[in-house]
Amino acid sequence: MKIKKLGVLLSAVCFSVIFATTSWAANVSAKIGYFEFQTVLAQSKWGKQSNEEFKKQNESIKTDVEQKSKTFRTAKDEFDKKKDVWDQKTREKKQKELADMQAEVEKLFMEANQKLNKLSSELSEPIVSKVMEIVKKIAKDQGYDYVFEREKAGLFTVNEKDDLTKKVVEELDKVSPLK
Repeated sequence: MKIKKLGVLLSAVCFSVIFATTSWAANVSAKIGYFEFQTVLAQSKWGKQSNEEFKKQNESIKTDVEQKSKTFRTAKDEFDKKKDVWDQKTREKKQKELADMQAEVEKLFMEANQKLNKLSSELSEPIVSKVMEIVKKIAKDQGYDYVFEREKAGLFTVNEKDDLTKKVVEELDKVSPLK
């Protein structure tokens, strides 16, 4: 009989502890916000300016690469048309010229990608730093315990009232280094 009473008492105590813990956890909630970094870039003055600069540089670099590629294709087409009428020595000389041109185009393409990657970093790093600074300030000022970047956090469903994206854009526009 004592064992049954002890079991019932133990069960009641466990139930009370679980219920109390659950009730306490329900009353203590963290304030969570989020923002969308890509939207900040797309809507802020600084992000738009950065994007335009990148596009301008990209077009310039792309034009150079396309021009060299076109020159190579023209030379290759000429080689393909005339290779059967050229003697062995001329054909070998033209093949070497084509190989050199192809290597030059490939080198130019790799250098272009490196330049674009470097430019992207140069343009985005100051924005990323400033956005993080702004997000920290908003979180502190508005009492957020956690703020997530929506895409990186993998947030699928969110409460619109906790979307800080517009506020981040507004604050970023106040400090963006426009030329």
